[in-house]
Parts: sequence; C-alpha cells; structure tokens
Amino acid sequence: MLKRHKKKMILLAPLVVAGFYLFWPGFSPVSEAPNLHLMHTQSFGADTGGGNVIGIEPYMEPLDYASSDRFQAKLDGYFQEAKNKGWIKDNTIVLLPEHIGTWLLAVDQGSRVYTADDPLTAMLPIITGNLVSYLKNLFIFDDADNVTAALMRTRTRASADVQLEVYSALARKYRVTLVSGSSALMTPGIYADSLSYGHGPIFNSSFLFGPDGQPQIDAIRKVHPIPSEIGFIEASDPEFLPTFEVSGDWKLGVAICADSWFDNTIGYLAAEGTNLLLVPSFLTDTDWDAPWQGYLNDAPENAGWKQDIDAITEGEAWQKYALPAKAQAYGIKWGMNVFLKGTLWGMKGSGRAMILENSVLHIGKGGDNGAALYNLWLKKPNELD
Repeated sequence: MLKRHKKKMILLAPLVVAGFYLFWPGFSPVSEAPNLHLMHTQSFGADTGGGNVIGIEPYMEPLDYASSDRFQAKLDGYFQEAKNKGWIKDNTIVLLPEHIGTWLLAVDQGSRVYTADDPLTAMLPIITGNLVSYLKNLFIFDDADNVTAALMRTRTRASADVQLEVYSALARKYRVTLVSGSSALMTPGIYADSLSYGHGPIFNSSFLFGPDGQPQIDAIRKVHPIPSEIGFIEASDPEFLPTFEVSGDWKLGVAICADSWFDNTIGYLAAEGTNLLLVPSFLTDTDWDAPWQGYLNDAPENAGWKQDIDAITEGEAWQKYALPAKAQAYGIKWGMNVFLKGTLWGMKGSGRAMILENSVLHIGKGGDNGAALYNLWLKKPNELD
C-alpha cells in the first residue's frame, strides 16, 4: 500500500512542480537605478521666447515597467537632462513616443515577466496571475486577436492609473505641456479618476497634459492601426481628433504614427487650424536604410506610391509620405516626429526623429542603440509667417 502511494506521489510530483511554475510569477524584481542610455542630444533654432518642443526618444527596457516609481524615475531622468540643458521654459511642450505606455500592462508583476525573452513568455505569468479577469474578457469579447485583447482589457485600469499618476506628476513638476506618446487602452478618455472607464473597444490613444498636470479635452485615438495592431486595436475616425491651443497662437495637433501618412487625418487637423504637428511613433525591427516595403495596411487611393516599393529606403519613405510631406501639403511649417527606442521582450525599437523648423526638415542623428533628446525652438506667435 505504501509503495503504491509512493509511486503516485513520484508521478504527481512533476505535475505539481510544473503547475506551481506555471502560476508562479517569480520573485519581486530588484529595482536598481534606471539607466538612461542617453547617447545623443540636438537642438534646432534659437530661443526667442516663443516656446519650444522637446522630443524624447527614451531607451526602454522591461524592468522600466516593473512599478510606477520605476517608470516615473526613468522618464524623469530625461526631463532632468533637458532641464540641465536649459530647454525647459514657461512654454515648453514635451513629446513622448508611441506605445511607451502600452507595456505598463506588465506593471507590478513578478520577475519572470521582466526576464522573459519574448512577449508570449512574458504574457503567461501575467495571465495566470489575473486568470479570472482574463477569462472573463476572453469570453465576453470577440476580437480577432482575442488573447492579446483580453490581456489588454484585464490590465487596462492598472496601466491607465499609472499613466495618469506619472504623466500628471511630470507635467506639474516641470510645468510643461506633455504629449503622452501613446498606449493601447480600453475605452480611453478623461474621467474623474482615470484615463479608462468601463468595458468596450481598445484604441491606441494619447493624451495631452497641461502644466497643471490635468489631461486636456479628450483622448487622441489612432485612426489607422497597422497590421500588428489590427487584431485588438479599433480604428477611430479623423473627426474625433482633438486639437489643443498651447503657448499663445499655437494650435497643436497629434497624429499617432501611421496617421501622419494619410490625408484624411492631417487634412482634418489642418482644417481645424493646426500649425504645430507632433507625431509619436514606434517602429520595431526595421532598418531605416532598408528598402521600403510599402504601406502596411490601408493605403491612399492614389496608388502612385507603389512605384517606390523597394526603390527607396524606409527612411526616405517616411520623409516622402509622412510628416514632412503631409505638413508641407497642408501648410504646416512646424512639427516633430519621435520614435520609441530600446529592447522590449526581444523587440528592438528603431527610426530617426524628424524635426520640422519653419518648413526646414532636420533628421535626428540618434541611432537605435540608445536614447536621444531633441529640442526645437519655436518662433514667437507674432513672428509666425
């Protein structure tokens, strides 16, 4: 009898160990001081008292999303570097890159999440640690990529709360207007105590925070999701894009990444009076100098762009079809486009900042292996052409 039970225990032991490991999130991550990996800074124009735009291309790593404090400390490091350079003034606008907030779905998890080599491996302990909520979202909604969508919904409130806390604190501390890059959030908006409320579609969304730390007007929702987003990100409409009056006569419009490639978005913002266009982007595992592969999802009705496939580089395509070209087409002379950098669960950020100074295009010299800060001095409102 004892031998029989012993055999059962021996057989069950591996299953118990496997089950424990499956649901074990890991230890509490050790949070050393964040490394900025700052490799490049560059400024354009002269300070005439008209304000400025600071573009931050942070180099983010999984551990930077381990807690609200760690996330804030990482971003605060870049703000402090800009302040040390004398770039932070009374009318400063700070631009963060696309999807910088999305990875906060991993906030307050165990070490297994932050040491994972790929997104799927990182997702597993988050799912098992939030299993009831995850399964509810998995079965209630019917997204094409339901696994990712259910995880986004499960972690939306935690992510949204950290973003509200951190972005508000940074905007207040430095007395700046902050464009929060973007994040995948369920039902994004400005609510009493959060940037997300209830249950509904997921949008790739951004927010603008005033120097008082308060989010302004409404969420900025991406109109043209790319293929990697299509399965869980809902497409918005151009007519829902807000514009913001900042620093006197500046009217700021935000086009999230691919939206800067389309006439229906930039044309709408221009018609609303936009004269300063800011673009947060995230380009992963793409060589700026590699042959361009064309529009990734929806594309302009005019198919003339197809002749440029494999004929121009990725970087040349961004210049020909995105911020520089669209701004020129609609009479917008000032703008900036920044990209998220870093290595996040095997995904490496890439791209080159583009700065539009009174219709003159500058290409950032920061590479893909470190962070960069860019500053654009704006003219005084009464000096605008």
